Amino acid sequence: MSLNSEIVVISDTSCDYSADQAEAAGFSMVPLTVTFGDETLLDGLELTPSQFYKRLAKMNGLPKTSQPSPDAFMRVFEKFSAAKHIICVTVTGVSSGTVRSAQLAADLLREKGFQPEIHVVDSCNASAAVGLLAETACGMVRDGCGIDEILARLHEMQHTTALYFLLDTLEYVRKGGRIGNISAVFGQLLGIKPLLTFLEGAPTDVAKCRGYKQATAKLVQKFIDTAANLHEVIIVHADAPAAAAALAGDLKALVKDIKVRIHAAGAVIGTYAGPGAIGLAFEEKAVRW
Repeated sequence: MSLNSEIVVISDTSCDYSADQAEAAGFSMVPLTVTFGDETLLDGLELTPSQFYKRLAKMNGLPKTSQPSPDAFMRVFEKFSAAKHIICVTVTGVSSGTVRSAQLAADLLREKGFQPEIHVVDSCNASAAVGLLAETACGMVRDGCGIDEILARLHEMQHTTALYFLLDTLEYVRKGGRIGNISAVFGQLLGIKPLLTFLEGAPTDVAKCRGYKQATAKLVQKFIDTAANLHEVIIVHADAPAAAAALAGDLKALVKDIKVRIHAAGAVIGTYAGPGAIGLAFEEKAVRW
């Protein structure tokens, strides 16, 4: 997006769009940070998804992901001083302090007399579902829509955009303290593959499936039953390109002329869900919450 655009769109790297994908969509990104022991790296800039999973596999515990600082947001906002409006779409505020950091940056710049009006939008979601809001805003800017119309559409999408993802392993939710050791062991023995989504900004169980085949079938059926547009979807995968390609094949076999985009999940979803996780991001036809 041009530095001279009247309305510019920014997101954060938890949206799981690569730099090229974000540029093609038309928005800029502010990086989160990922800490391995004493080393802190900028998500997406100093640490690619592939590098992240290689390092994750060597750890006993989990890395720490942190929101961008207000200064990091301010530096990006200030690049667009010629704009009239800056829209900043962030990962859910329930699970991350990113939205608060962005809002603090906006408030500090406003106190300094920064001219563009900054609109911070909590996506109430994660991964590529965040990027879908940012991408939609960019498309509306190109179509000549005004700021009020764009913000109204983003508010609507907070309640209609979905990310459904299934876990290949329970090990990482166990490490994160979200389930106990005994539950994780029994879940693994039984081949349980949880299917999750985000509702009101928080991760929520949808189903517990027995085996990977049943889980992916449930994931595909969720899309078929609820998608507002059956001809476009984003697959997000955590170091599972073969599974993503297979899922794309399943979708193309069911829906003629469907456009499937495949995105690599970075550190935020990767730390939570672990390698092998796979999901779908799309807008649903009904309000979700």
